[in-house]
Amino acid sequence: MISLEEWNARIDAFVEEENQRAGRQMPVYRIYCQDDSDRSGGGLYNETVTVDTIGRFARALGDSNPLYSAPEYAGGSVWKGIVAPPLLECCICSTFIGGRMPRLRGLQVFDSGTKWERFVPIRPGDTFSAVTTWKGVDDITKPGKEAQARLLLRSHEIDLYNHRGDHVSRLTARSIIKCSAPGGEQRKAEIKAGARPRYSEAQLKLIYENLEAQLRGDFRRGSEKRFVEDVKIGEDLPAQIVGPYDESDGQSLMAAIGAANAFSTKWGTIRGRRGTGGVVDPETGARRHPIDRHISDAAARAQGLPRAIASGIHAQALLAKLISDWMGDAGFLRSLDCRCRRPLYYGDLSIQRGKVLHTYEENGEYLVVLQVEAVNQDGVLHTEAEALVALPGDEAQKIVAK
Repeated sequence: MISLEEWNARIDAFVEEENQRAGRQMPVYRIYCQDDSDRSGGGLYNETVTVDTIGRFARALGDSNPLYSAPEYAGGSVWKGIVAPPLLECCICSTFIGGRMPRLRGLQVFDSGTKWERFVPIRPGDTFSAVTTWKGVDDITKPGKEAQARLLLRSHEIDLYNHRGDHVSRLTARSIIKCSAPGGEQRKAEIKAGARPRYSEAQLKLIYENLEAQLRGDFRRGSEKRFVEDVKIGEDLPAQIVGPYDESDGQSLMAAIGAANAFSTKWGTIRGRRGTGGVVDPETGARRHPIDRHISDAAARAQGLPRAIASGIHAQALLAKLISDWMGDAGFLRSLDCRCRRPLYYGDLSIQRGKVLHTYEENGEYLVVLQVEAVNQDGVLHTEAEALVALPGDEAQKIVAK
């Protein structure tokens, strides 16, 4: 075991070295490229978006909006055809970018949230390229906690371009690197297995009623335009409940994104992971990929968590769905700046809610600022965001589809 002084020195050196690379552009490889390509810039999951890509992502959000699936309905919208739900960008490229890590044991890496800036809609048939720019690492350790763990915030900026040359999105992706102090890695064994919550019949009745309402489209503005004149400062967005989060929910997102590997290609991604990224199945003794913490309680506990956790992307996309339902088909989510505050565990509920902060006009566009958040069944915040939505002002000021 290294000394506390050496541990701090290694972290300080890592932060300094990584920040010397700030501003550097990194290659983005094809996710299925099984060669020695530089992986530091992340990967493209789906270079071409299809109606099936859009459909899988919508189903992973429980979103039955026909704007994403029905040509006849979508053709009558301001977009004149099917478009993708906001945050489909996560199915195009990885926002959870790896790279170098401090040479230490006991590391944990979590999605800290992404700022999604969106410029034009994504349509079936769009093909994408990406450029990743290194933003650097900040030490965000809370004062007085330095002897227990140090928290590092790593940021990347990902620019997506379609085959027409449009700048489609800019994603500022952030992740937290938790460096446990010497001895902290042994404390993982002390993590107690957290049981999934048990809900009463009355609670389940309320959950199912809310899910039924979502399925019927009760919360969805749909083809009825929401004009900026309809918006009231302080207005609440109707709360939407999902859960209890389980394996089917988690795997639906994995299927939509295409993030997983199997057998030999999975082995190619884990063979080099040992002290800082190795996960051993407690039953089989075999090595597992750290991504399994989003699927398996056992894999999550091997990484110091009480049970499996939802992907941070899933929690963020559910907030985008809340906004999409509220703004209607003619609205456009310009940006969503998300912060993941704590994990959403398997068995938890996620309650999405929000309110209108203010409205303004800029460059002839009518914009609404929203504050949105997601809490679990105990009211504990797990994800929050500030959103910027473009709405039509009146019949003479319609959003023009690009």
